[in-house]
Amino acid sequence: MSVNPPNVLLVDDEPWFSEALAYSLEGRGVTCLVARDATEAISLMADYLIAVLVTDIMMPAGHAFRGVEATETGFRFMEHVQDLWPGIPIVCLSVIGDQAKIDLLKRKGIRYLRKGEISLEATVRIIATLAIGRRYRA
Repeated sequence: MSVNPPNVLLVDDEPWFSEALAYSLEGRGVTCLVARDATEAISLMADYLIAVLVTDIMMPAGHAFRGVEATETGFRFMEHVQDLWPGIPIVCLSVIGDQAKIDLLKRKGIRYLRKGEISLEATVRIIATLAIGRRYRA
């Protein structure tokens, strides 16, 4: 029986950011999948076993969340993920500063990391540690 590298799903509409994060995580033995919106992410989650979800808040909704404002897409997406895949750890990596919303995320068991305030190295360490702790056997 072999151990597959854990899959981390990165959901962000800023390709430069998710590409840098993916490159660093893959150097730590993690496989990264990248989605540019919530709809694409849901499709990937249905097709792959995801060890950790890393998502932004402000992003395009795609057709799965039609009518949802970009500022709310991530919140709706994370709720949807928790309903359908309740065991997947979620890391919210965003720039929101609304402490009430951050506290709500934390109460829901979602780890919040603020872009620009946490280094790439620290971000990679946190995500890789979560993912490697959830390796799956083939």
